[in-house]
Amino acid sequence: MEKDVYMTISRRARALLNRQEGFDVDFKLTVKGVQATDLVAFANSERGGAILVGVGEVVDGNSMQKGKIIGCDVGDKERLYILSKSESCVPPVEVKIIIENYARKPFLRIEIPPGKDKPYCTAGGTYKIRGDGRTNTLLPGRLLSLFIEKQSELFFDRFREATKEIGKDMILSNSNAQKEMQNLMLKILGLENLLTERLDSIQKEVQDIKRLQEKLLEFEAKLGLLQQKVDCLFDYSGINSSRGQK
Repeated sequence: MEKDVYMTISRRARALLNRQEGFDVDFKLTVKGVQATDLVAFANSERGGAILVGVGEVVDGNSMQKGKIIGCDVGDKERLYILSKSESCVPPVEVKIIIENYARKPFLRIEIPPGKDKPYCTAGGTYKIRGDGRTNTLLPGRLLSLFIEKQSELFFDRFREATKEIGKDMILSNSNAQKEMQNLMLKILGLENLLTERLDSIQKEVQDIKRLQEKLLEFEAKLGLLQQKVDCLFDYSGINSSRGQK
């Protein structure tokens, strides 16, 4: 995580000072020079950028412009001024305020990342975007495209959330289905056990019936033998009666 205070000049600030004002860097002599239009312009751009406060412009030996440290106040009053400007934007613009070169001639580096809630405008409804070394008015066509991009992002975010919820519902449904299936299997197993017990009982009853049938057959056989003996006795007594009459 980047520090809030550098006693000397950070590598990032040094690189910005060696360049001229452009798409991602702007120089301001005083804190009062930082306006809400500057903040929304960087927030609406693709890469964001930085504002160096307490820095002027000079021309080097190659006729190229670059930043020159002038220095400025870097107390709470200056921080609150910048934060009030960022919070006045619609929606508020995210900024990070870093104090550079604190031990010698301090100046401020305001980092503005590309906004997540584009497009941004001032409290008065002014839309700006950072251009090549200046802040430009955001034309209707570009403004419309930013609105469309934002709505597309919102749509896909909502779509992703919806698919997550559907996924959760499907998992829950699958879980409920599994529970129902388990309950059904338990019922089937219970019925199977009941049928098994009933079949065992029926088999015992069948065996008992078979044994009764066998005993009945034995009884019938004995009854047949007894009948034969009785018939024989009657036949024998009849023969003796006939002999006596003669």
